Amino acid sequence: MSRARLDSLTGLRFIAAILVVLYHASVTLVPEMYPLVSMGQTGVTFFFLLSGFVLAWSMNPNTTKRQFYWRRFARIWPLHALTALAAVVLALATQGDQSLPRLLASLLLVQGWLGDQQWVYAYNGVSWSLSCEAFFYTVFPFLALRLARLDPGKLFRVGATVFVAAVSLIAVLLALVPGFDWGALFYTFPAFRIAEFIVGVCLAIAMRKGWKPRFGIGVGAAAAIGSFLILEIVDGIAPWHTAGPLAGALCIPGYALLIAAYADRDRCGGRPTFASSPAMVKLGEWSFALYLVHELVLRTALELGPEGLAQRAAFAVVGIAISIPLAGAAYTFFERPIEARLRNKSSRGGPVADTHQPEETPTFVEPQAEPATSGASARS
Repeated sequence: MSRARLDSLTGLRFIAAILVVLYHASVTLVPEMYPLVSMGQTGVTFFFLLSGFVLAWSMNPNTTKRQFYWRRFARIWPLHALTALAAVVLALATQGDQSLPRLLASLLLVQGWLGDQQWVYAYNGVSWSLSCEAFFYTVFPFLALRLARLDPGKLFRVGATVFVAAVSLIAVLLALVPGFDWGALFYTFPAFRIAEFIVGVCLAIAMRKGWKPRFGIGVGAAAAIGSFLILEIVDGIAPWHTAGPLAGALCIPGYALLIAAYADRDRCGGRPTFASSPAMVKLGEWSFALYLVHELVLRTALELGPEGLAQRAAFAVVGIAISIPLAGAAYTFFERPIEARLRNKSSRGGPVADTHQPEETPTFVEPQAEPATSGASARS
């Protein structure tokens, strides 16, 4: 059985990226709009869920671990290195962070483990999430090997257990030591954020094994939007800035239902969705680049010294408007061609991937796991 292209999930990536962009616009330039977009940070939860889902959806028993790791490196590191260089230039121009050890930690994608926020967010601050992704990629071949043995019922129990454990851990710590900034510690901590990734992996394997959601995209969208709005309202009434990881964890069920509903629609060849339209798919392909460039653009706008709400809001709008085509250019002229060139070289020197399918992300699994013959279009 071939794997369907999940174009809707590619389109949804852009929505998640915009949530993160709006959140950072409020933090950087327009704090007055923060109460309206404070949960935009949960867009990262969607990305982590989707990363696990797409990797598990398109895994292939004929791909070695070495090939998998090389492809993952080709997927995220070149653009990360380019935007890190841009961040260095910005830092030199603005007397910002000029710490070589912090830059090395960022380039090596270990900053998420360090705890100290000056290290975690050094240079291009959003790259902390790539530190988490690097950890997810490291454990995925071993994780998938074991989860692929389970039936859908057991997979859902694993996912539910991981979700409950993540929520319970943060809730208990917040209750026991309310004055400590647990959010700063756990929000960027790879070993905690892997909960979202595992749920995505379990969901994809369950669907590969024949599980079909008994709800449509209306229910999935309502679950995702509902959880987002409820958390937004709660945060507006009683701000809980130290509970960022808890907010992300609480969004896991709603976002998982959204992914399952849209993936099932694409898999079954149902009526196209707004998210699978050519424009949304193209924007979704730009989402990784948008994620990596937008904060640098917003920080540059801040350095220009806008004053007053109207001017700061205008700078934010212009910054976002610039970030989207800039991301498109980065994707078209750097990210995609560099990734394709690297993916076309295995560690053994031979071609390992169709350069016209950079979205394919297979990995080693057991022979009895169902093989995939085509990659999912949602880029992880």
